[in-house]
Amino acid sequence: MKYAPTIPTDKIPRFLDIHCHVDLFENPQEVLQQADNRDIGIVAVTNTPSVFEYTANLVAGTRYAQPALGLHPQLIEERATELALMWQLFDRTRFIGEVGLDYTDSRQDIRRHQRKVFSSILERCQASGDKILIVHSRRAAVDVVSAIGDKFRGIVILHWYSGPSNILERAIENDLYFSVNPAMIQSKRGNEIIRMLPRTRVLTETDAPLVSVGGNPAKPLDVTGVVARLAVMWGESEEKTRSLVINTYLRCFNAIEHMHTS
Repeated sequence: MKYAPTIPTDKIPRFLDIHCHVDLFENPQEVLQQADNRDIGIVAVTNTPSVFEYTANLVAGTRYAQPALGLHPQLIEERATELALMWQLFDRTRFIGEVGLDYTDSRQDIRRHQRKVFSSILERCQASGDKILIVHSRRAAVDVVSAIGDKFRGIVILHWYSGPSNILERAIENDLYFSVNPAMIQSKRGNEIIRMLPRTRVLTETDAPLVSVGGNPAKPLDVTGVVARLAVMWGESEEKTRSLVINTYLRCFNAIEHMHTS
């Protein structure tokens, strides 16, 4: 194993921000300290491999934060040469994200290039068998879920899912997970999607600082508001809801251990 299969018991957070762009904050150290003080676990996603080292150094002194290695689909055209760097860094982290497809640009050549890169990332992760992927699927849910398939050796978390309901059902059947953020709980469609999700597949995120909360850029602390909203939707206490999310997070690690050793 390249990584410990489970999280040490003294490093299990109370809350979880599975998708946060720590490197984009004006004062990332302050944000990370606030999160540590509130026992919030962070997965610090990156948009390009070239910022991974910076992000890894940022989180190195924290109690709960972990770096992720990503190549955002919208940056593939200008950063495609960084794919080689991604493979060099591949064994430095369990988390791969933010990766995926984004079809807001209708040009077919760009979409083909995105699919080629995403396919290569999936193949590398499939061979490794011990990765947790954080996947972007805006306007591309059909192709994302199809590319992942139903036999992927790893954990896939669909970040901020907004696609069709029938594709969501297929993703659920394929054992994918879903991360919910402040923007989702504030929108009608987001609430509809959340109600379709099995509670045991739901994780929390902020997508901070790219999402706004109360007119300000979100911070990892805002996952507490996501938990509060989920508690209302599920008819559960906030404490039970918080525990459900963390147990799902821990179960992802246990599943990785099984996949990697089977």
